[in-house]
Formats: sequence, C-alpha cells, structure tokens
Amino acid sequence: MADASDDDTFTFIPPQIRLTPFDRRLRELRELQERYEELARQPNKERRLAELKYQIREAKKRFEEEKRRDGDENWRRRRDVDSWRSGEGRELRNSSRRKVRDKPNEDLSHMTDEQKEERKRDQRADGNFVKRREAKGVAVANIQAELIVRQQQRNSMRQAALETENPMTSDPYFGMF
Repeated sequence: MADASDDDTFTFIPPQIRLTPFDRRLRELRELQERYEELARQPNKERRLAELKYQIREAKKRFEEEKRRDGDENWRRRRDVDSWRSGEGRELRNSSRRKVRDKPNEDLSHMTDEQKEERKRDQRADGNFVKRREAKGVAVANIQAELIVRQQQRNSMRQAALETENPMTSDPYFGMF
C-alpha cells in the first residue's frame, strides 16, 4: 500500500506577469487604434471617430512620456522600488512604519482650549504615575488596572464637582424647555 504522504502530483502555477507603465500605455494605444479601425469601416460614425482620434492623440502623448521615462535609469529604479513595496515587500515596509499603538488618535475638535490643557495635564500625571509604579517594580498588568481605577476616580470627582457647582444640572428635566 502506498504511503499517504507521498504526493507525486504537480500543479503548474503560471508566474504573474506584471506590466510596466510602458507596456500598459502601449496596450492602451493599440486597443484604441483597433477600435478606431473597426469604427472606420462602419458608416455614419464620424462623431465617435472624432472622439477616438482625440483619445488616440492623448494616449500617444502618455505613451511617449512613458517611453521617455523608460530610458531614464533613475525612474526605472524608483519604479522597481515601488513595485517591491506594493508586492512582496509590502508587509515588511508597512511593519517597519507602523506605530506601537493599535488605535487612532483621539478626536479633540469638540474640546475647548481649557479642556485640552486639562487633558494634557492628566496625561502627564498618568505618565508620571506609571513611571513611579514601574520604578517600584509593580507588574505591568497591575499598573494598567491601577491606572484605569485612577482615571475613573478622577472623572467621578470632576463630575461631582460639576454637580455641586450647579445642582440643577443633575435634574433630569433640566434644559428640556
């Protein structure tokens, strides 16, 4: 009986051919010229032929530009780097550019200048708190838990201070009418 791990079947995987900008422009120009020739054989297509003439003129300009660029060694080197970044080198490049944090910046557009300053002071105080706890040798998980409790206490103290300043704001019907 044959071993199940012996696999002698081969699957042909054709290589992916990447077209250069020069090849793409040449293909675009040829397709437009073929469409023009097809329409030229048909009667009463002058308007469409005029549109195609304009498109062919523009395609020739783009093709000439790519032909000029293709002769430039610096341009070709940059194009090769870009193709590497978009293909096999994409993950490597993106990982090297990625920040440590995993969530986007907070939107502060709704805050007043005073609130932004208060937020900066809070961040600095939290940073100092974390540094002090790390210096004492507290585990990172414990520091994070203590930090969350600290932030919640700070928010509840501020909320209580706001309510004592204006007791009407704690009324659920305040501001309805």
